[in-house]
Amino acid sequence: MFHKIRLEPVTVNNWKSCIALETTPNQEGFVPSNLYSIAESQFYEGARSNAFYNEQNQLIGYALWGRDVFTDKWKIFRIMIDKSHQNQGYGKSAMKAIIKQISKELNGNEVLICYQITNSVARTLYANLGFVEQDIDPDGKVTALLKQDTC
Repeated sequence: MFHKIRLEPVTVNNWKSCIALETTPNQEGFVPSNLYSIAESQFYEGARSNAFYNEQNQLIGYALWGRDVFTDKWKIFRIMIDKSHQNQGYGKSAMKAIIKQISKELNGNEVLICYQITNSVARTLYANLGFVEQDIDPDGKVTALLKQDTC
């Protein structure tokens, strides 16, 4: 199922709603809190802290993305869909929306993402979107790369 997702910057008007979004209990170790991510985004030039809204204008998720300071590649640092909106196709639609935004940027044809190897839902989603695993560190963090055509 495809959903039309709208990305909006996190602002003074929506940040409190963003930090109220929650993952399911079994996902808690996979991503830091949105409060942490929003705070962290203030310290990285070019970091994009975005809220996701669905067709009914409901806030359904959050993402942090930008340039990785180590590789200089575009990277999706965090993405989460609120537990009340999961298993409805919003994660895939949100990923596609971010990838589309990144593709408009200079050198936006390559996108990195990291996730825990035990996060089978994320691993499957990212593989289905074309991400190819590049590395698995000793702590079980997977780095995957998406290479898009530049036509």
